[in-house]
Amino acid sequence: MATPSPLWPARLHHIKITSDQPPVLLDFYQRVLELDISEVTDGVWDLKGAERRFLIGRGARNGLAFSAFAIDDEARLKALKSYVEHQGIETAPGASPLFKRDSGFSVRDPDGHVLTFGAPNDPAAGGDRLPGRLQHAVKGTPNLEQVIAFWLKLGFVLSDEVMDDKGTLTAAFARSDEEHHAVAAFRTKDPRFDHFSMETKCWNDIRDWADHLATLRIKVGWGPGRHGPGNNLFFMLPDPDGNMVELSSEIELMERAMPARQWPHEEYTLNKWGGAWMRS
Repeated sequence: MATPSPLWPARLHHIKITSDQPPVLLDFYQRVLELDISEVTDGVWDLKGAERRFLIGRGARNGLAFSAFAIDDEARLKALKSYVEHQGIETAPGASPLFKRDSGFSVRDPDGHVLTFGAPNDPAAGGDRLPGRLQHAVKGTPNLEQVIAFWLKLGFVLSDEVMDDKGTLTAAFARSDEEHHAVAAFRTKDPRFDHFSMETKCWNDIRDWADHLATLRIKVGWGPGRHGPGNNLFFMLPDPDGNMVELSSEIELMERAMPARQWPHEEYTLNKWGGAWMRS
């Protein structure tokens, strides 16, 4: 029997978003997500809450520079690096200044998107006025099968697949702990950043977030609704660059051994309550 990957359990700790207008994004995220901002280096800013954290850097608009997964146990982090290298995947030094120096490593998926793994260099403290833990980041890719195979080699576990009526895979969701997905991908013509999501504690939190947006005169872009894969309640809104920001609640929990399921490529799969954002 094959040795399981030491990845499990791991949670998304932060992401780095790139933009050609960082001041505009910094203002948006500070006001909307109620984050503290500090400059890490020239052209890179750290946006920090108790349970949600982001880096924003200068670069191409709608860019997801990397997704960073926290693994606090140094021994397991070393074991994961060894495991990944034994899968024939090339590793590089850790990519994030928010992880302890020399403790982690990075890999590149078939699109060149970076996933980095490490131990956080400072613990979360306090609480957020509006609950919302950074929970997953999603991409679009023309290389969907290859990206999913890469994630599975790292140790992510497939949760759900979406198939069109010709049997072609159009989306897939994978987990690194019991929450339904930490990564997901949709088939698109070009590689791109799709959205990120923050998990709240209950349906009333979704209401409170929507009321908060109303005080800022910011409209909800899609939702509220309920996804099929993940079964979570949600709504989404675009940031000034067009990146989609999701607020979610009650995401499905799945044991590690639970097998993947299949869904049809239709609006109901993406939103049981109504219309859907169909990527293809």
